[in-house]
Amino acid sequence: MRFAVALTLMASMALAGCGKPAPSVREQEAAQTASVATLSGWDRLFGAPQETIGAINQAGFALGAYAAKDGGFTATGQPRMFSNSNAAKPNTTSVAVTGKTAAAIDTVTYALALTDPVDATTARMRLAQTVGEFLGRFKIKASPDLLRAIRLGQPLDAAPITVALFPSTNGAPQRIDVTFTRSPATNPANNKTQG
Repeated sequence: MRFAVALTLMASMALAGCGKPAPSVREQEAAQTASVATLSGWDRLFGAPQETIGAINQAGFALGAYAAKDGGFTATGQPRMFSNSNAAKPNTTSVAVTGKTAAAIDTVTYALALTDPVDATTARMRLAQTVGEFLGRFKIKASPDLLRAIRLGQPLDAAPITVALFPSTNGAPQRIDVTFTRSPATNPANNKTQG
């Protein structure tokens, strides 16, 4: 993805130096769309930030733009209630998307705050369903181990996915984080066909 963007920029500069006009914004966007269209699965999830944010937002998380912040890029939204709305503090899930550059995502984290232990099982089941549907939008099959770990509130480390448990401390509620992390194996720049 970065290579394609760099190539597009170099071509733009070369054309500008030859007296030809640089590609318009529309032409640049079309080139970027064509580049993303060649990606699939994990490559697409990590290499197409706007598409990934759109997929997350289909579940109602209202993530904003993938924008520069603290030396990187991030998108966050509103927590969603994931169980009993009549509870004093219903369980909620939030999502954060982060990366080093605007061209790619490095992590997507679903964080379930278990503020209502009585209905924790329902919240974990809804999180498993939400994560499974999110992955499905990229034609990635959620593994039974992943879904089981979320439903039962058990840790899992199966790159590029981790399920981490955080106990209640200093007034913060118990939390389950499901994180997808881009690695060399899921980096679009490293998955190009050699020829």
